[in-house]
Amino acid sequence: MRGVVKAAGVPGHEKVKFAYSINVRKLVKPPLPVGYWGNGCVPMYAQLSAKELVENPIWETAKVIKKSKSNARDEYVRSFIDFQELNYAKGITAGKGVSGFTDWRHLGHSTVDFGWGGPVTVLPLSRHLLGSVEPCFFLPYSSANAGSKDGFKVLITLPEIALHAFRQDMEKFTSLQFGLSSL
Repeated sequence: MRGVVKAAGVPGHEKVKFAYSINVRKLVKPPLPVGYWGNGCVPMYAQLSAKELVENPIWETAKVIKKSKSNARDEYVRSFIDFQELNYAKGITAGKGVSGFTDWRHLGHSTVDFGWGGPVTVLPLSRHLLGSVEPCFFLPYSSANAGSKDGFKVLITLPEIALHAFRQDMEKFTSLQFGLSSL
């Protein structure tokens, strides 16, 4: 999201909110039963200014996200469920200009076999995940990509105005023209 915020020219004073899912299967009391296949996650949020995101080392952003994860407890999950129940009809979003990210690499979707082999690819059905308008998904390679099991795919949504600058940054990054600190 750092590259997206930089490419979009988001003013430094604007707040950037990250929305991400967290697995709550072991957080709730009692824990969800072993083998439960339904949703077992709730959204979590981390926020910082665009300037902090672009100018600070990436580990600072990771620290903010890690700190937000520490708020994930049984009480938070139950409060979120109550909030959903009371406000579902109104429509629930994370707010304007939210960047969502979620890691689907370990959900097991890429290894499911219904009798005709594993999926060719794993993709979200909607880009409106977690109320986000510009989500980023970390996706697994499927079982059909036999030579690519050690990596992962990244699906990014960004405003059209930022596409050219983002492409230039990614070309520099892949050609190693600058270090990670300048992303």
